[in-house]
Amino acid sequence: MDVVFNYETQDVDPITFEVIRHRLLSITDEQAATLAAVSGSTLVNEATDFNTGLYRAFGEVVTMGRTVTFHAASLSLMVKHVIEDCAENPGINPGDMFIVNHPHKGALHCPDIGILAPIFVGDKRIGWTGACAHQLDVGGMVPGSFASMAKDIRQEGILIPPVKLVDRGELRADVLNFITGMSRLPINVSLDLKGLMAACNTGVKGVLDTVAKYGVDTVLTVMDGMMDLSEAKMRKRLHELPDGVFRAQAFLDHDGFENKIYKIHVELRKQGDRITFDYTGSDDQAPGFVNATRTGLLAGIYAGILPLIAFDLPWNDGLLRPLEVLSREGSVVSCKFPAPCSQGPLGAMWLVEVTTTEAMSKLLASHPDYVREAQAAPASGPDLFHIHGKNQYGEPATAPILEVMLSGGGAYAHRDGITVSGQRNITAGRAPNVEATELKLPVLYMYRRIITDSSGPGRNAGGQAAGAAFVLHDVHEVESLVACHGYQSPTSRGLFGGYPSGCNHRRLLRNSNIRDLMQGGVFPDSMNGLVGEETTFTAKPPEFEFAHDDVYECNPTAGGGWGDPIGREPELVARDVMGGAFSVASAERIFGVVVTASGTVDEAATAARRDAIRQDRLSWPVTRRLQHAPHVHGNAEAVAIVGDVARILKLTDGRSYFVCNCGHVIAPADENWKDYAAHAPATAEDLGPRVRIHADLEVVRHACPGCGTLLDVEVKRRGEDSLFDIEIAA
Repeated sequence: MDVVFNYETQDVDPITFEVIRHRLLSITDEQAATLAAVSGSTLVNEATDFNTGLYRAFGEVVTMGRTVTFHAASLSLMVKHVIEDCAENPGINPGDMFIVNHPHKGALHCPDIGILAPIFVGDKRIGWTGACAHQLDVGGMVPGSFASMAKDIRQEGILIPPVKLVDRGELRADVLNFITGMSRLPINVSLDLKGLMAACNTGVKGVLDTVAKYGVDTVLTVMDGMMDLSEAKMRKRLHELPDGVFRAQAFLDHDGFENKIYKIHVELRKQGDRITFDYTGSDDQAPGFVNATRTGLLAGIYAGILPLIAFDLPWNDGLLRPLEVLSREGSVVSCKFPAPCSQGPLGAMWLVEVTTTEAMSKLLASHPDYVREAQAAPASGPDLFHIHGKNQYGEPATAPILEVMLSGGGAYAHRDGITVSGQRNITAGRAPNVEATELKLPVLYMYRRIITDSSGPGRNAGGQAAGAAFVLHDVHEVESLVACHGYQSPTSRGLFGGYPSGCNHRRLLRNSNIRDLMQGGVFPDSMNGLVGEETTFTAKPPEFEFAHDDVYECNPTAGGGWGDPIGREPELVARDVMGGAFSVASAERIFGVVVTASGTVDEAATAARRDAIRQDRLSWPVTRRLQHAPHVHGNAEAVAIVGDVARILKLTDGRSYFVCNCGHVIAPADENWKDYAAHAPATAEDLGPRVRIHADLEVVRHACPGCGTLLDVEVKRRGEDSLFDIEIAA
């Protein structure tokens, strides 16, 4: 029978508390180092696509590694499923380890394998340690196990519910061989699994060494105290923020079979010291592989909120206690078995993070002390580029090209987003060196560079992304799989008038003249001047052959902008143009800045252009107008701010209004302010040269009717009402 240790709470002095707390954090880091040393996988060592952690007896997060924050929720849920499925039979004993990759048992998708080990003092369990890492291949219908044509999760790869892999310290070789035998790369998977087991051994030993030094009661007091402390600080912070409802939505394009649009919709309700994330308004699950399970939904939410509201708090289960998450089973963010979900972490789950980030940022941006922590959307559409075949040494090669790590971060109220910041949910991620990729895979880089017009324009611009182009090296062909969202849907949205970033872009030039150029001693550093057959892609095409004379190019999404682009200092825009961040055409069309050939600002032309933009906005139609706009100066109380563009003001008679910073009263606070704003549609060309808009979507710009300041650039399903995105309780 599984028995949990009941301890006696100790009075731990602050210094000892901090010493033990940091010791537990260092154990988690040691687990990561152990995994990296044993595994050898590029996904572990270069992309840091893994996580480690320590957990209490029933799976509560005590520490989480700062690698892939998605996995923090995943490992905790795996522990809970291990207890539920295995406590009675086969039992949980000292020295055991359990393996899981089932997406309805805690994993994000089949390639993510977790190993969990209980921690016992005597015959009583005090906690768990765990490690999880993405595998290069776990079987299924396609190499790499991203099954774009799957209609059933059982086609995507081996499904491992909680299974005992180590029994009282003895490795079950039959189970290990069974699992690795399902992979096209059994040696790679075997090394990764041994790395995960080694990481768990490090975790168990580290905790037991700490118990031996300080006593089990003291260590458990600190573990539970860490969570209680984070909870108390989280609730205090939530209390400081105004109550209200904050909404966000994003649209996932293409499900692997059809180029349909799927809405991911969140309503964040904040009251007192609690917040609810309600995703029940999201669309039904897709027939293809883009769905997220309930685990994926939780992972996306946690990855969205932790860097924002918990930027200076210890990350553990205490932060999650004030949260409630609502979803609808059978939706694209909470799919039913056996819906496919192998691209869920790069699909619906990723957009859960993006929409959570947007809604949470709107909440934070309602308070002057926290508006600096709010962030426009980071890169939100990773584009998978996976190859399979033989490498230049004749060995099996199945791996993703990790250019997706070269994405940009969202802008803030006080600064631009970080260029090539990496994916936000991979906090310790890094892109591999070009030479490392070329050493292991049969490709040569034509270029890797930061991409002009990739980031979202705004008063503060989003961070730029970098892209790359490839040719094959010493092989004649490989199989390739590409898949993304944000291909015809601007998913990296801006905030408070900021524009979205460019969409995902990719090109395949077949039967090009690249070899002729190379034989002539020319290796081009761009696609310009290359001749070949252009391939037209969808967001998720079937597998294709990448051949000897082909050239493949991929440019990822970047960060969204913050604030009206015509509010950006003209000198900064000129510097952006000279530095390659934005083109001359975008500077003039979007920022209203005319840059001369010498890189200086034409001040007269710029003033005229910006005035023309503002006058055009003032001519946009307004659906509703206040019949009698109240006088708000001198007799109004500021209830909240709306980013740095507007305020919610409450009059002495109890009425509240949404008021632009220019003083224009736009709308009653309890109605959708967008219905009272000046508005106009935007074409893809209006938003920048790297934006595409799906036929089922439209983009609407909303501006203040009084001063013409751009307040929002909204992406929505064609024909639907504008989203009532900020509803602050007065």
